[in-house]
This record gives sequence, C-alpha cells and structure tokens, in this order.
Amino acid sequence: MRVAALLVALVVPVSAAAAQGTDSVAPPRTVLELEARIRDVLAETHTPAIGIALVTRDSALWIAGLGIADVASGRPATDHTLFRIGSTSKAFVSLLALQLEEQGVLSLDDPVRARAPEIAFANRWEATHPVRIVHLLEHAAGWDDLALRDYATNDPSLTLRAGLDANPKTRTSRWRPGTRVSYCNSGPGVAAYIAERVTGQPFEDLVRERLFRPIGMTTATYLVPDPPEALATLYHTDGVTPFPYWHILQRPAGAINASARDMAAYVRFLLNRGTVAGRQVVPTDAVVRMERPRSSLTARSGLALGYGLHLSTYVDSQFVWVGHDGGVAGGLTMMGYRPDQGVGFAFMINSGSGEALRQISRLVRDFLTRDAAVSPPPTAPISDLARARAGWYRADNPRVQGLYFIERIFGVVRLRTADSVLLVRPLTGKTRRFVPVDERRFRQPFEPAATLALVDDGDNGRPAAIELMGYLLPTSLRRVPAWTVWVPVVVGVVFALGSVVTVLFALLWGARLVWRRVRRRPTAIPHLAVRLWPLVALLMLGGFYAVIALSLEEIIPRFGAPTVWSIGALVCSTLFPIAAAGGVIAVLRAPRATTGRVTWWYGAVVSTANLIVAAYLVANGIFAWRSWA
Repeated sequence: MRVAALLVALVVPVSAAAAQGTDSVAPPRTVLELEARIRDVLAETHTPAIGIALVTRDSALWIAGLGIADVASGRPATDHTLFRIGSTSKAFVSLLALQLEEQGVLSLDDPVRARAPEIAFANRWEATHPVRIVHLLEHAAGWDDLALRDYATNDPSLTLRAGLDANPKTRTSRWRPGTRVSYCNSGPGVAAYIAERVTGQPFEDLVRERLFRPIGMTTATYLVPDPPEALATLYHTDGVTPFPYWHILQRPAGAINASARDMAAYVRFLLNRGTVAGRQVVPTDAVVRMERPRSSLTARSGLALGYGLHLSTYVDSQFVWVGHDGGVAGGLTMMGYRPDQGVGFAFMINSGSGEALRQISRLVRDFLTRDAAVSPPPTAPISDLARARAGWYRADNPRVQGLYFIERIFGVVRLRTADSVLLVRPLTGKTRRFVPVDERRFRQPFEPAATLALVDDGDNGRPAAIELMGYLLPTSLRRVPAWTVWVPVVVGVVFALGSVVTVLFALLWGARLVWRRVRRRPTAIPHLAVRLWPLVALLMLGGFYAVIALSLEEIIPRFGAPTVWSIGALVCSTLFPIAAAGGVIAVLRAPRATTGRVTWWYGAVVSTANLIVAAYLVANGIFAWRSWA
C-alpha cells in the first residue's frame, strides 16, 4: 500500500491547482516589473531563492538567480546556482531514446521484455499487448507508481540496475498497455537502463556527452556537484528548515541539478526544434514527437493535447503550452514554452511552496503572452452522441493504486447536456461548461483547443468513456451506474453524522459520569460497550488521519521506514476495524429494553456505518497498514 505517495510533490509534475491560476491582476510589462513582483512573492511565501530563465528562439530575455541559496551562510543565488529540477529531468530519457532510435540502435516500439529480459515486471496482456519502450516514456504501461520505501531510499552508491531491482512489485500493468496514462516514476528508469544495455555506457555519461554538452547545459549533473556549494539548499515551506540532499533511487526519474543558464539553453534547444548554434542535436521530428502522445487512448481520442514523450501539451488559461514540471522535497520546478510564439521559460525554487509556484507561474506566463492573440476554434452543435453519453463517470487511471479508494468515491463527475453545452459536474466543486468543437470533442469557452473527448475503449470493458485533458496529464473516466456514486455518499453522510453524534454523546456521558461521581451516586453505565466501541473506532480513525496530516512535509522519512509515526498509523489502522466490529457485536448482544431505545439505535446505526467504512478500507489494503512495506 502506498497511501501517502501523492500527498507531496516528489519527482512528479506539479498539481493543476498550483498552475492554473486565473488572477485578474494586470500582467507585468517589463522584466524589471516582473522581477519586483517575483521578489514580493518570494518574501510573502517564505521562499528563499529562485533561478529563472525567460527566452525566445533567438535570445535570452532574462536569466537570473534571486534570493538566498543557503540561509545558514547567507550565500546568494545567482544564474549559475544549481537547483533540483525533479521530473523535468525525465525528458532527457526520451531525448536519448530518440537519438538511439535515429541511429538504428533501438526502436520505441521494441518490447521491453526483448530489450531487458532481466528487469522484472508483470503484464497479463504481454502475449498480445506487450509493454513497449514507448509506453515507458508516455506513462502508458499501466504500472503503479513507486512505493514510499522507494522514495525513502537515499543511497548515493546505488546503480540504476540496483535501484530497479529494489522493489519490482510496483511494475504491474493494471490495464492493457498503450491505453490509459498513469504517471509512473519507474518507467523512465527502465528506459534508461535499456539505453545503458544497448550502448554499454552509464546513463549519466550518455546524457552528459550526447545532450548536456551539445545543448550547452555546462553545469547540469545527476549527482552532487563539485563543489557542493554550487547547489541551492532545499527548504520546508517555512523557508528555514532544510531538507537533506536526496539521492534518488532511480536517478533518470528526477535527479538533475541545473542552473538558470542551463535551463535557458535547454528551453531554447526545444524552441529551435533540436538545433543549437546551427547544429542539429536531435532531429526536428523528434522534438515534435515528444510533444504529442501516440500510444495512449488520449492520442486516439482526437485531442491535439496530451502527454507525449515526457513532455506535455496542455492548456493554461487561454493558451496552449508545452512543458513539464517537477518537484523533490523542498524544491519545485516549472518549465514551459510556446512553439508557435517562440517563447519559453523555466524557473526553480528551493522551497516546497505550491503557492509560490502558482503565483510565479502566473506572472511569468502572463508576461510572455501579454501581447499574444487568442483564437479559439469554431463551435459546433451539440451532438446526439453527447446526449446519449450523459450519465455518471468515474476516474479509472489512478497513479497510485493504493489511493484509488479515495478517488473511487470523489473522482466522479456527472455529464449532461443543456442547450448547446456539455456540463461536467464533479461530486464536489463547480460545474464546468464545455462547448462542442465537433461530435466528440469539447472545450471550455476560454480554451483555445479541445480538452475533452468522448471515446470508445471496448477492449478494456469500458465502451463509454471520456478523456479529459488536465494540467499536463489526462484523466480517463468510465461510465458507471448512478447507484455506485450515491451509495458511498449516503454511507459517508451517515458516518460523518454518526461521528459528530459520537463526540457529543461522549461529552454528554462524560459530564454525566463526573456529575454522578461528585454527587456520590452509582456510576455504572449499563451496556457501556454499545457507547464505548464507536468512540474507540472514531479515535482510531482520527488518529490515523492525524499522523498523516501532521507529516505532510515529512511523509517520506516518517512513512518510508518504521518510525513512531508509521507504527502509529499501523496501530490505528489495525484497531479501527476491530473497534467497528466490536461495536456491532455489542449492539447485537445488548437487549434493547435495558439499553434504552436512543442508545441502542445510536449504537446500531453508528456501528454499522463504522463497519461498512472499515470493510471498505480493509478491502483496499488499509488494515494493519505498513507504509514502509
């Protein structure tokens, strides 16, 4: 089970909420104004430093380091200060694979089993639909993401092969490869290992010689730089408490350290379609290929957007961007560019502040598009197909299977048509309006391209499905009966109300007990178990939530190994189902006449709701939860 693996940004793309700002403040008009406003954001969010690069195809608009790279020493950030760029590193795996494909060394369509039979993975469709290299690069293998213990590994001596062998059980295809996209950090590691195998060189050396040097990323490195003082220290959101350097288990997934100048060279390389100073480092077609998916259901849906080869084409506000973000503990990165406009940016902060990332992203994007025109595509009438597809849909491409028990309940939307629009209403939150582009594709009124498509995927037993392109990654949704949505909601409401009543009853009975003791009256409470077990169950579930909520910035060290925190979660997740079952047994054994009607019905309803919730959690692996396993 990997319950907490998505609670923090670690070698992952940044959440849509962090990027999709809609601030109505006028955009900065000059670099000086932009710098001043970014400095304000750094101060407001307690973010010590930023490395930033704004470029065009032909020049650098602004390359700088602002703030403090190391708080303890007061060392300032410069344009040469190295920052951790997290998952932005992944694109170099794809660039290398495309180079090797051009040279005839491998093909992206090669089955992984044929290229690296010693790397363990499971795919029950392997005979007809094998996992291919392209699936690793497009996150379309269907594999689960890394476990917390994988994230917690911090060993600089590990080779790539040793990192891949550490925990192969997460590499299991949960659906037919080449259909749904689900972010997976082990995919680029396996692809990088294949590159090592076919060339006989370490992956880091291959990238340095074939990509870093030709592109002009002269100081970029996968390892601790020499001298170490060239690197920015990473901090908690307080901007004071440092994180230790993280030696990532599978370095190709997100270990690169790069400066603002390195990233300026990289973004210009992408804008110039693989060319640097007149030299073609990778073919133009290769860069274009990276920006568009081809193996996934998204690619076959008709959407012009999607996750390609470790680059994503997506909509932010009113414009289409290409890029990739990333994060490690205490460091966040955002990189994006617009090929049609010929502008791009990259910035890295040495803090885990998502709010700083969101605000700076908005400022930078608005600055670069301040004079750009918006030209949305024409609309079409609402189709009969759209009307026929009305109903409830549930997300079914979870990144972390262990968290799907949450997404199964809250990751649902209702699709319906009204007048000439398609309405998408989540279980909680605002309804989104989509206007038709054609029979199957839709966009929100402010979007310049279709971001939703009605698709068919009968091979996976989900003929009525939706591909909804979000920020960087698509969400695949399948149609489900309405009762599967509302039954959990009803149970959840009863459980929530029962929890409130349990607290109130505990206070009432506690006060009554104290009063009787003061008055020296008998304090025995008949059938105490009917009252007590629901309270114990609530305390255990609340304790489980509390140890996680109090550890959001320390999820990896606290839950990636046996600690007082992870063992506390294990105890609470063990005792909650036991207490829930104890409550039901107590009610069944208690005579209604002597227990009291109110107390008996309270125990019956609340304990039954507790047992249903406990059974759901147990069925999804949340029982005696060993987060480090």
